[in-house]
Amino acid sequence: MTRVMRNSGSLARDEGSVLLLAVGMVVVGLLAFTVLINASAAFLQRQRLLALADAAALAGAQALDLEQYYLVGASVGTRLDPVAVAAAVRRHVAASGAAREIDGLVIDRASSDGTSVDVALHAPLRLPFLSDLFDGDVRVESTARLAFVPPA
Repeated sequence: MTRVMRNSGSLARDEGSVLLLAVGMVVVGLLAFTVLINASAAFLQRQRLLALADAAALAGAQALDLEQYYLVGASVGTRLDPVAVAAAVRRHVAASGAAREIDGLVIDRASSDGTSVDVALHAPLRLPFLSDLFDGDVRVESTARLAFVPPA
């Protein structure tokens, strides 16, 4: 009989342990959910900026030095006009409406060496949960190259 009493006394001390475990599991689950949602939002924001930088670089790669192009025609010597490249990149970003949709979007660089276009963008990181704890920017870079392929 004493043995039964000890077991029932031990069981009485375990009451509420399952509730504590359940509360802990809910907290861990909510933390995992928050991390998953924030990581996905950061990834999607980076992908969106990268797509915008790629499209802007391609728009810039179409900014030929028209004076040389009309003088010589399309050839290996066809070059990009650096001033026209920067203007084309800025025009594309403005026309895309991204500046309205992405608060704080900045064009860090829109340059050309005559054969390639480099575009760098950044914007503040926007997270759906606990955004005050994670401060930073999303930075992306993209390069497009003008390559002349002689007609076959």
